[in-house]
Amino acid sequence: MVKKILFILLLLVSFNNLKAQFVEVYAETDSADYYVGDYIYYKVSLKYDKNINVFFPSLKDSLVELEYIKEFPPVKSDGDKINEVYEFVFSKYDSAEVTIPEIPIEYTIGNDTSRFRITTNPVSFAVHTLELEPEADIKDVKFPITIPFNWLIGIIIICIILILGAIGYYLYRRYKKKRAAQEVIVPRVYVQPHKIAIDKLYELKDKKLWQQNLIKEYHSEITEIIREYFEKRFDILALEMPSSELLEKLSLNNEAQPVFDTTKEFLSNADMVKFAKFKPIPSVNEEMMEQAFEIVKKTIKEVGEVSFEEVQNVG
Repeated sequence: MVKKILFILLLLVSFNNLKAQFVEVYAETDSADYYVGDYIYYKVSLKYDKNINVFFPSLKDSLVELEYIKEFPPVKSDGDKINEVYEFVFSKYDSAEVTIPEIPIEYTIGNDTSRFRITTNPVSFAVHTLELEPEADIKDVKFPITIPFNWLIGIIIICIILILGAIGYYLYRRYKKKRAAQEVIVPRVYVQPHKIAIDKLYELKDKKLWQQNLIKEYHSEITEIIREYFEKRFDILALEMPSSELLEKLSLNNEAQPVFDTTKEFLSNADMVKFAKFKPIPSVNEEMMEQAFEIVKKTIKEVGEVSFEEVQNVG
C-alpha cells in the first residue's frame, strides 16, 4: 500500500515538472547602477509553446519602491516557440539598494482553464546620488554643444528670402496696377438745400398722414424737414436744438428775418402736437404745409449747381 502511494506521488511530481517546462521567463534591467532620477529599463522575456496562453500582470502599482514612468507595448514573435518581451520604465529619486522581487505570471495550457504560475527571477541594482564637491564652481552637467554654421544652408535661406521678396513685390505691383485700372471718375452733383427740402415736402404731402389721423407723425416729419433745411442753409445744429434755442439762433441771422415770425408759429404748433398732445383742426395741418413751403421759398439762396468729380473704386 505504501509503495502504491509513493508511486502516485512520484507521478504527480513528474507531471508538475513537465508542466513547468512549457514556459521560460527571465527578467533583467539595462544596468546594475543608476544615478538618482535615471530611467530604469526593466525587461521581462517569455518563451513558451504555442498552446500556452500567458496572462501578464500589471506592474504600474505593484513595485512600490520605484516610480512608474511608462510601459512599452509587448513585442511578440512566432516560431517553434513564442518569444514575448515586456518592457517598463521606472525611476527612483533617492539612493538605495533595490531588488525587484519575483513577479508571478499565470498561464493556461490549451483549452484547459486551470491556471498555472511561474515567477521571474529577482533583479537587484543600486541607485546612487551624484558626488558633490562643495568648493567647486557651479557648472552644467554637460557642456553646451556648439553647432558650426553651415554656409550652404545660409545661402539657400538667403536665396529663398530674396525670391519670396521678389514674388511679393511683383504681386503688389500687379495688384496696384489692377486696382488703378478699376478706378473710374464718377461725377457727383451738389444739390442745393432748398431743392432737397421742397422735394421732401412734396413727398410728405403725398403721404397724407394727417388725413389718416397720423397727426403726430405728420408734425414730426414736417418739422424735421425744416430743421434739416436750416442746418444746411444757415449752418446751425437745428436738429439737436430745442425750439427756443433755434429761434434765438435765427433771430441773430439777417437772412432768416423774413421768415422768423412764420417759423416761430410753425414750431409752436408742432411742439404743441408733439409734447402737449394737442390735436389741431385740419386747417392748421394744411397751414403747417403752407408755412413750410413759405419758409423755404423766402430763404432761397441761389448759388447755382456746383458739380465736382469724386474718385470711386468700381469693382
